[in-house]
Amino acid sequence: MIATIRSKLHIHPVFWMVFGTGILTGHFWDVTAVFFIVIIHELGHALSALWFGWRLTSIELLPFGGVAKVDEYGNRSTFEEFVVTLAGPLQHLWLPLISFLLLATPYWNEANHNMFLLHNHMLLLFNLLPIWPLDGGKLLMLLLSKWVPFRSAYRQTLILSFFILLLLSLYMIISKTFLLNFFVIAVFLGFSIIKEWKQQRYVFMRFLLECWKSSQRGQLKERNLLVSPDMTLSEILEGFYKNKHHRIVVKDKNTEKEIEEKVLLDAFFNKHSYHYTIGQLLY
Repeated sequence: MIATIRSKLHIHPVFWMVFGTGILTGHFWDVTAVFFIVIIHELGHALSALWFGWRLTSIELLPFGGVAKVDEYGNRSTFEEFVVTLAGPLQHLWLPLISFLLLATPYWNEANHNMFLLHNHMLLLFNLLPIWPLDGGKLLMLLLSKWVPFRSAYRQTLILSFFILLLLSLYMIISKTFLLNFFVIAVFLGFSIIKEWKQQRYVFMRFLLECWKSSQRGQLKERNLLVSPDMTLSEILEGFYKNKHHRIVVKDKNTEKEIEEKVLLDAFFNKHSYHYTIGQLLY
């Protein structure tokens, strides 16, 4: 597992620039503490993902934090996603112990300890903000997925993330709390949200593909989708929920017909019947 993580670790070139700048400006311990905390945070995500058998693609250390990327698209259990998402923030609870133990060495003092605690708490609170792709944004996505279809939950998460980021930035400006680091990170998050917005269809297609290929869909709790014969396959599939096995009920006047989700997914991927109505497929 350690070998896997080592092979997936990628350090952004700008990271070394920031690290070098920290040394030259006399902030060596600050920069070192922040990136140590970030690494432990991302290892929490990575190790828990590997524990559940997720497909870990990379662990990237960026100038403003890190991200553990996985090749999973909404079809892991809510419990697994909840654990993997929280595995990062949970590391912040025991990290102060490391700093406390270092006080017994001649290389660490009270000022360094307080600095470490401040960075640890700030990174924890910031990561829990309900803004995608922060951990708080992923928890928001999980919550919305319980109540609305996957694609709607994903879209609403991005919209809410953008407005929360905008309101937070406006608050910082109005309160004259100008923090260069915050606005640099805010721009980075803003571009991340815009990029995710442009990739909505790709993420949705991967979600449907996972639904289609999964051999355990029949073990999930069933959810009936009541549709009319004039609805297209694309419109029906947009109503699919996360971690649900769908039974499509087609109601036409006084008659009802049931279709398994795999039949629709077969027609969607094999026959490319994107714009066919369910009535055309049935009759």
